[in-house]
Amino acid sequence: MHLVYFPIAGRGELIRLIAKVGGVQGFSESAEMPEGITKAECGSPSSTPILIDGDLKMNESTAIEFYVASVAPKYANLTPKQRAKDAQFCSIKESCLGLFAKHLFGDKDKDAIQAVANKYFPIIEGILPDSGFVNGLDYPTVADLAIVNICEGYMPFGATFKCGEIDLVKLYPKLVAHSERTKAVADVAKALSESTSLKAALPGM
Repeated sequence: MHLVYFPIAGRGELIRLIAKVGGVQGFSESAEMPEGITKAECGSPSSTPILIDGDLKMNESTAIEFYVASVAPKYANLTPKQRAKDAQFCSIKESCLGLFAKHLFGDKDKDAIQAVANKYFPIIEGILPDSGFVNGLDYPTVADLAIVNICEGYMPFGATFKCGEIDLVKLYPKLVAHSERTKAVADVAKALSESTSLKAALPGM
């Protein structure tokens, strides 16, 4: 299984976390397409991430997240409802990412950035458990990793919070507490400590 994406968090970090925490073997990545494979045959006119797994060639980050989670040994016994909840959080993460990135790479409007956070983060906090993990298991699943991605990934989340002067700990303590609880799990902590993309910044960010 091979991921093609830039060496930043962006739309690739949750894919990486799902693969590593989920126990996917033989996961690799590069910033460039493998020789002999075009982006077009993966469904993309130009953008990444792209995933190649044998004869499977695909784009679209959320679809890739769903696929990697579906083959990850750690998540093999999840019920359809638990997988649906994971998918929901992947999609929420993607909605937030797109809106934050629009302002980070555009007008850098502090009020607009704060408005995005104020629209989404209280809703997310409202559907997070007070303790434990989203799917009620004794280990985190993809939904919990999506929260870590939001709180810890620098591009574009951390950079946007910096630009918008958003103090997550002060304003959204339940969101941060859930991320910290998930980060404390050994295999999540290991994946984060080994990531070279999680905190990577683009020039000027």
